[in-house]
Amino acid sequence: MDAARARRWEPGHQGLQWRPENLVATVFLWQTAANSTSWRWTATFKDDCVLRHLLNWLLFAQPGGQFLELSGITAHYAPDTLDRYRHYLPDRLEMPVRPVVKLFLIDYLRVSPWPFTRYQEWSMLLRAAHDGVEGWFPVTMPVTTWIARQGGHHLGFPKYVADSITLVDDGTTVTGRAIARNRLDVSMRFTATDSIAIEPWERTLLERDEIFDADLIVLKPTGIGPDVQRVRLDVVAPSRWTARHGSVELRGDAGGLIPDGRIVPGSVHHFEGGMNLVPVGP
Repeated sequence: MDAARARRWEPGHQGLQWRPENLVATVFLWQTAANSTSWRWTATFKDDCVLRHLLNWLLFAQPGGQFLELSGITAHYAPDTLDRYRHYLPDRLEMPVRPVVKLFLIDYLRVSPWPFTRYQEWSMLLRAAHDGVEGWFPVTMPVTTWIARQGGHHLGFPKYVADSITLVDDGTTVTGRAIARNRLDVSMRFTATDSIAIEPWERTLLERDEIFDADLIVLKPTGIGPDVQRVRLDVVAPSRWTARHGSVELRGDAGGLIPDGRIVPGSVHHFEGGMNLVPVGP
């Protein structure tokens, strides 16, 4: 996938800019550095240096976990056309044995440490393979905070800040919606039911309480490559996943990969405990 195609999923991207959040990050890092003998700190006001130190601390130094509690909707389905599916996979990645589109919308209720705060995320992922090992390639991952966006880019995730992402659980149904700069408007409506007909491969994915059954596969630089990086969720504290399974009604469009109005197998997940996102090599 070339740079122009990758940028399609990040409308209005202008690169890193100086914002109030950067100032907060700078003060936070100076305080952290002053109280830590393990840091090798170089005084600088360059955005990229400040950001690099902040994100390393956020992502890789959390013995109790970076993600402490979350709730969300997931859905899986076979693509309508393989040509369009292949179009959104980078050239460095191979088609999987069974092409599958995965959507999720998550409310990260508790995260750590500050200034990493509660945020929401929507994502479309495609099953893919690299060197014969399958995983999930994220095509797009809008989020609701700048820190979450920058942290995702640090690991290779194609994130940008959305206008709004909401998740509402009324007890009977769970509805999620993502709106991003008038270029993305999708919704997922979960209903607990056992009446939807599903294939054996769908049942295998549906019956998992966890959201992911394989590593995430990303490109670095983000969305462009040529390097390929695998990332996984590593549980570092006593944790518990629970899930309700049923169907999800999909609305909207995203590059022609969402079948508007289609009802597909899906789940609502809840996690409490502690886990980190960890790079695990190519």
